[in-house]
Amino acid sequence: MSFMNKLNGKELNDFNNSVRPKYIAVNSHNGIKIIEVNNIVYLESSGRYTIIYINNNNSVTVCKNLGHYEKLFSEIDFLRVHHSFIINIAFLDKIIKDGGGQYCLLNQHKIIPISKRRFSMVKKYLYY
Repeated sequence: MSFMNKLNGKELNDFNNSVRPKYIAVNSHNGIKIIEVNNIVYLESSGRYTIIYINNNNSVTVCKNLGHYEKLFSEIDFLRVHHSFIINIAFLDKIIKDGGGQYCLLNQHKIIPISKRRFSMVKKYLYY
């Protein structure tokens, strides 16, 4: 029996859920783009679409919502800090408190808001 034949039905779902993705394939306007997960800096919601910002200052807009990527990256170091943003913790430099709000400063000098509702979760994740 081949490897693929063994991975059917529930077994395939268990396999997919236990594997941490190293790459993701996303539909772009001119084909399928392969993105290394470690190079994703942050993701931003844009209505029914998601904009994925990559370490090389490029971005790609995909036709899946942010919730899809929140589930996909739930087992690795990505954190939803706002209704519209998921960040890769590896690119987080510091948290800024300013005027009653909190913000993530990413090492590419990008500032991402942290919602009040999610701030306690961010602190807990960072053992603060």
